[in-house]
Amino acid sequence: MIAELVFDVPLDRAFSYLVPDTLRLTPGQRVSAPLGGRPRAGLVVALREGPVEGLKPVQSVVEPAPILSAGGLALGRWIADESLSSWGSTLLSLLPPPPRSKRAEVIAPPPEAARADHGPLPELWMDAAREDRLAALLGDAPGGALVIAPDRDSAARWARRLDAARLDSGARPAERRAAWFAAARGRARVVVGTRGALLAPLAPPATLALLDEHDPAHKPPGPPRLHSRDILLRRAALDGSRLVMLDGAPSAEMWHRAAAGMVTPVAGGPAPWPEVITAGTRGILRNHPLTLPLTRAIETMGRAGRGVALIVSRSAGAIGCNDCGTVLRCPECGVALQLRRDRRGMACRVCARADALPERCPGCGGHRLQPFGWDAERVEASVRRRFPRLTVSRADPGAHVVVGTPGLLRAPQARPWGAVGFVWFDGFLRVPDFRAGERAFQLLWSAAEAAGAGGKVIVQTLHPDHYAVTAVRGQDREAFYGQELRFRSELGYPPFQRLCHLSARGRTAAGAKALIEEAAGALAGIEGLTVYPAMALGAPGAIAATRMRCVIKGPEDLPGLIGQALRPYLERGRRSLGMVEIEMDPITS
Repeated sequence: MIAELVFDVPLDRAFSYLVPDTLRLTPGQRVSAPLGGRPRAGLVVALREGPVEGLKPVQSVVEPAPILSAGGLALGRWIADESLSSWGSTLLSLLPPPPRSKRAEVIAPPPEAARADHGPLPELWMDAAREDRLAALLGDAPGGALVIAPDRDSAARWARRLDAARLDSGARPAERRAAWFAAARGRARVVVGTRGALLAPLAPPATLALLDEHDPAHKPPGPPRLHSRDILLRRAALDGSRLVMLDGAPSAEMWHRAAAGMVTPVAGGPAPWPEVITAGTRGILRNHPLTLPLTRAIETMGRAGRGVALIVSRSAGAIGCNDCGTVLRCPECGVALQLRRDRRGMACRVCARADALPERCPGCGGHRLQPFGWDAERVEASVRRRFPRLTVSRADPGAHVVVGTPGLLRAPQARPWGAVGFVWFDGFLRVPDFRAGERAFQLLWSAAEAAGAGGKVIVQTLHPDHYAVTAVRGQDREAFYGQELRFRSELGYPPFQRLCHLSARGRTAAGAKALIEEAAGALAGIEGLTVYPAMALGAPGAIAATRMRCVIKGPEDLPGLIGQALRPYLERGRRSLGMVEIEMDPITS
């Protein structure tokens, strides 16, 4: 008997091994076998008969039973095809840790879900009570349930709320193994995890839940190189599971699916909403970070004993006029131009267009063209001086005024914020990414939900009429997504076309440039593609300058169009010239 094994290597193919008479193997089982002169963990994906001469034997089993069902193997194959990754690296990144001891384990094989021709439509819950409704749903679910959170903190909070087993890196390896196999046996009805739990076995009929669908943490670097949303959508389609996605302000891609009838939206009635106030910043933020409306909000909430969150943006490097608010954008891509690291010009992160820094603002003729912003430390010091009787902190969530990045809005609060202030909202609008408007809208929507009725959201900006701001002020999702999707349709951005980043790392800038040009050249002549020129990702002479990247734009079947041409480069691994990597459907420009 011959076992076909896959490993955590760039090569997207199975390796053939002899199955010794002492072993009984099953597809989906994790084993140890020699590869490259040492034992490595692999996964059995198939068994077959055939000549065994010259084949090395499988050495041992890691678990006495399969860890993945046939459906899990098929889903892993789809993920690898869509992300142009290897099947082995994809599957092995989605399994629990191997056992640390050789003690015998009692492990049941994963349940095999029936293939579904017509499963229920995925659901998108956007109403204010969505989290409470999910908790109630999972309490009554007839089969197993899997909750995917964007990060460990959220996973821990939901595991406590649901009294569920954990399948994320915040749990000890032994706990994660126990949760995986308890879910397979049906002993753990609900498991909560992050991306590593996407293939967790569940007793049918299964319920899948995705928290904060738009959160970029659902697609960090590394395998599996697809968004958790897309993997769960595929899983639900394959096995007929019920899929519920939660988000008050979902991604434009998911809104588009809902509008097309591919997802069932649940918006509910209008939620309790705070007062959204815009405060003009022309000439104000040069020396201190607070406008009069934000100053008054801090005073009012301080007297009432309610907390205030001040949100600051990380420096984005995009160029804008700090007098009139004009943002310098690429005329081809509509993306904010980024200041080059050598500060000698501007560049587009999509098409690599390079321009010199203009001397004057094209909008008002002013000279104050520069990246600008207030970091958390400066804001904290300034607010302390202005309000010496209030506690101001960047670490203590119980302070009168808490200063932080947008992650502050995700942290659980005992009571709603009295006010949420955006010190320099234009920093979010200036991010050199076509998703800047969407992320600004999602951030404002989260702030409004965190403040609730009776609270205030103060937006310090040069753009009080930006469609993201007016949509949140009017609690009008349709207005925002209508304009956002028109912009994306006109310029060919997702969900209307797909993108991927092709990057090359070299020991020298010249080596990286030669490698990216060779790989990009392999795509010449493929219809339906736009391959933009490559650009360096660092200043000349910097370490990052040895990394080059180009953007590829194409139709829905983009992985199929470019896969055959790029596989030889992706499977090289590290060589003297460098290595090539690919990121399908990147969430940042």
